[in-house]
Amino acid sequence: MRPLPLFDDVANEARQHFIYRMIRDGNYEAERSVLRAWSEGFKDRDGKFCHEFQTSFEPCLWELYLHAYLKEIGASVDFSSSSPDFVATNGEDFCIEATIAAPAEDQAGPHGYSIEDLPENLNRFNSEATVRICNSFTSKVKLLRQRYKLLPQCQGKPFVLAIASFDRPFSHLAAMRPIISALYGLYHDEEITIELGAREVVSYAVDSVVKNEQTNIGIGYFCTPEFADVSAVIFSSLATWGKVRAVAESPEASAVYTTFHPNPGSLYPIVRTATKPDYREHLLDGLCVLHNPFAEHKLAPSTLGHGRLAQAYVRADGEINFVAPDDFLLMRHLVSVKTRCNGSQADS
Repeated sequence: MRPLPLFDDVANEARQHFIYRMIRDGNYEAERSVLRAWSEGFKDRDGKFCHEFQTSFEPCLWELYLHAYLKEIGASVDFSSSSPDFVATNGEDFCIEATIAAPAEDQAGPHGYSIEDLPENLNRFNSEATVRICNSFTSKVKLLRQRYKLLPQCQGKPFVLAIASFDRPFSHLAAMRPIISALYGLYHDEEITIELGAREVVSYAVDSVVKNEQTNIGIGYFCTPEFADVSAVIFSSLATWGKVRAVAESPEASAVYTTFHPNPGSLYPIVRTATKPDYREHLLDGLCVLHNPFAEHKLAPSTLGHGRLAQAYVRADGEINFVAPDDFLLMRHLVSVKTRCNGSQADS
């Protein structure tokens, strides 16, 4: 199947997303090729995808990424049904519904930011990011119970929610902390760790997160059977425009990549820096599948597994076990040097 005509304008110029226009008009042929490749085999079932790609961008980017992920692991997708987003097979049948953690109303999105937007308080930053993830999770669970689980293509199969973070400037800095809090009720507190000078990251159980002065939101969705109809969550804070740039074959690009990786026995991650000609990033680096121990239809580890991604499980003793490559991508920071304007541009 041919790629989608993603860059043939169908949306009014005034409604086009900033990043879409930048990719379309800039010197980004390699990146456009990546996105076209991700779209190969993807079926636009309602005839609206290209319009939404050009106007909303991030939700469509996430769907294209998930489609590329499923192709990478050898899964086959059946697009004959209008929903959910992916009805697939890879050793077993399963369904995926995609969503993003979007900005709160009237709040800034994850693009066009500057150094002034860096969070001053990591706990507040992570707490707000958790709220956005929780909103996305519960909204999709509501649809699952009202609609999706009644569909014949979903019955008796593991149902997976796929969530990506696009909720604020520097949203990638929250990394895995908000999703671990939301699903497993465990929070890693850097502020307290720094304050105490601790040798290990201070972690503790949490059962709610503050939404506003009047409201707390219960979390730990995978700590009880209440959400047994969700088999797992696919999550990434790095399936962004930065991912497209990272995997694109563009050795001439003036870009510097700084990446962070696990460092066993140390509070501090391994930090690596490379310019584009020397930088390599796999499509699935930074991706994680988090399993629900109470799932009604459990997902086999091999179904969504790959050597470059992480999978999270809850052990019998209640501890979270992550199975991941030694150099798992925790975070990526990309700086593009634009000599024409004597400045630089940061991408997540």
